[in-house]
Amino acid sequence: MADHDRPRPASPMASPCRHAGPERRRRSPRPLVAALLLATAVAGCITDRVTGERRFAPMQWSNAEEQQQGDAAAPNFEQQFGGPFPDAAAQAWLGSIVTEMTRHSVRKDDFAWKFQILDSAAPNAFALPGGYVYITRGLLENLGSEAEFVAILGHELGHVEHQHSMLQQNRALATQIGLVLLGVGEELLKKDPDQPAYVSTLATYAAPVALLKFSRDQESESDVRGVHFAHAMGYDPREMKKTFEYFARLEAEAGNATFSWLRTHPTNSTRIADIDATIRRVCPEVMGKPSAAFRSPPGPSDRFTQMVARLRQEAPARQKVAQAQALLEDGDAAKLGKARQLADAARKALPDDPACATLAGEIQFAEGRGDKGRAAFTAARSLQQKATPGKEHWKPVFFLGLLDLDAGKPAAAVPSLTRATQLFPDQPMAHYYLGQAAEQSGRKDVAKAAYARTAELAPEGSPLRDKALQRHGALGLRPAPAQTR
Repeated sequence: MADHDRPRPASPMASPCRHAGPERRRRSPRPLVAALLLATAVAGCITDRVTGERRFAPMQWSNAEEQQQGDAAAPNFEQQFGGPFPDAAAQAWLGSIVTEMTRHSVRKDDFAWKFQILDSAAPNAFALPGGYVYITRGLLENLGSEAEFVAILGHELGHVEHQHSMLQQNRALATQIGLVLLGVGEELLKKDPDQPAYVSTLATYAAPVALLKFSRDQESESDVRGVHFAHAMGYDPREMKKTFEYFARLEAEAGNATFSWLRTHPTNSTRIADIDATIRRVCPEVMGKPSAAFRSPPGPSDRFTQMVARLRQEAPARQKVAQAQALLEDGDAAKLGKARQLADAARKALPDDPACATLAGEIQFAEGRGDKGRAAFTAARSLQQKATPGKEHWKPVFFLGLLDLDAGKPAAAVPSLTRATQLFPDQPMAHYYLGQAAEQSGRKDVAKAAYARTAELAPEGSPLRDKALQRHGALGLRPAPAQTR
């Protein structure tokens, strides 16, 4: 039963003198109410470590609790946004810059800060509670300088420094910390998880992720921190404005449509003006300096500029991957040939890219060719582990388990499918097929848990959830708990 459905006892303040004598009845409860409210306000405040302000927050996280929130959200978040970008040198180099940034943070000792480039074309940067900092390939390839990179990620560190996630939770206690899991798309609702022709399409989807939305004031606060980090490290903080000029161009190209990640943000023009105002207030000497006077000014020999140039050079091949994936997800067999052509061209241009190898395997699986993509999935996993040691993408692991299941080797499938659920905990398809493999290999306890988890994650009324509940019931187990969404 949800908390709001539970019967609630009458408040002791509702009738404070109900059983009291005449003298007690004549006393006003207002002083007591005021005292209680004051005590709550005092006890329910935190001090912002950046500004020194006291802020109302009845629900508060310790550092350990904040770390737990980030630890729980990070795997789903990373996989939803493409997993780790397979460039070990870029990950290490930019990670070292972020490590230097954290030394200028008011929370430098609170977490073991972690940075990662995500293999997503969507231009964005994020930070999760607990010190997780991300930038997408799509934003990185559109930045113009190392200073711009530092300022934008400084903005993300600012959200963590100000504990904006925790403060937002105090405004919306019913919202999940770090992430909100939404329903899957309409196309997924129409698919049958036990039809092999649909697996490549279904495996692409999980519950889409929506970040916690910060208020406009919080976004502005974090912009100030972007200026702080750039200036403290010797960069030109004016470079931060270029990111919002880029976002303004994107909006103009889209007919002034408001992008989903900007709905709660100040306008780009406002942010650009505010950055100038912040610089004039906190580091006015910057306004008269030429770019060459700052650390790592952009130029053709600059390392950051060279890295971005390489990403832009690779962008057409990655666009072919996206186009082929869209054709594959369409589920139209007639389009598989075109998808294969695009995938082959992308893999020729990027032979060591794990996403290209994974796509090749998915197409072979959909076509039912040869080993159905096993060699490609194995290669993808090897390439990813080489490029980002200790980090994996869930999809090739999932398909390798699925191939073992299709080959009548359910016991061999269980480890791969288990690993897929660990990599992407909120991917319902991975849990469903783990349930299938466990059931067929006689491991009813594992099957029970996997089907129950599928029922929790899949949307109400979807074939995926219905089948998970059917198998759960067929095992002679108690019904899975009803969803409380």
